Amino acid sequence: MERPPLDVAALAAALALAATFGVAAVAKLRSAAATEADFASLGLPRPDLWVRLVPAMESATAAVLVVVPGWGGVLAFALLAAFTANLAAVLRSGRVASCACFGGATATPVSSRHLVRNGILLAVALLAATFDGTSWSGW
Repeated sequence: MERPPLDVAALAAALALAATFGVAAVAKLRSAAATEADFASLGLPRPDLWVRLVPAMESATAAVLVVVPGWGGVLAFALLAAFTANLAAVLRSGRVASCACFGGATATPVSSRHLVRNGILLAVALLAATFDGTSWSGW
């Protein structure tokens, strides 16, 4: 049975997001001290907690995107929306801080480019959420 093109695109979107979240989680873990400092500059309370929690959430989201792509898209959208809201708050505040999107190793200050990139990732997450079926069964 041939899958509808939208389903194939949704699965591709889910797998691309899973890879993105996986790379981001590993990068944060590999540079935990720098990431913690970046989280502090972003204004997050208890950056020592977030430096462990964020990679765990990203890893879990990546796993859900692979195992249950449609629901993973919903989860990815929620996580990306929270990240984007924080980046927007930093921009509005005028603070200069690294986004820590891919760990402390990337010292790019938060800019409107990050919001555009996250907007694209949010659209990809919405596409992943359209995956018709709860899992890979039938593939």
